[in-house]
Amino acid sequence: MNLTVFGSAVRKARIDAKVTLQDMSKALGVTAAYLSGLEVGRKKVSDEWAEKIQAYFIDKGVKVPNLRQLADVSNESVPLKGMSHQQMMMVSGFARANLTDEQIKRFAQLLENQED
Repeated sequence: MNLTVFGSAVRKARIDAKVTLQDMSKALGVTAAYLSGLEVGRKKVSDEWAEKIQAYFIDKGVKVPNLRQLADVSNESVPLKGMSHQQMMMVSGFARANLTDEQIKRFAQLLENQED
């Protein structure tokens, strides 16, 4: 099976951290098969697991940018729970909008500026 975008980022981080799937699974208290399932999309990546995996790599000194967003892309969904009604409407409207590549690029730049 092919890796998802989430799985690709996690595999790269494992290589950078010089750890195996088995090492990581032991540290996180799950089977290697479970982690493999997250990487190839057989299992959905919950926010909880994205955060655990992010914390694991932070402990190893490896930064994995946008891991939760990569999980959302791999899951082909964005959790709306906890968002305000206005945020939910914006997410839905954005997902259904027919935007040009240039408009998407400008939105991405705007969001990047919000993180500063």
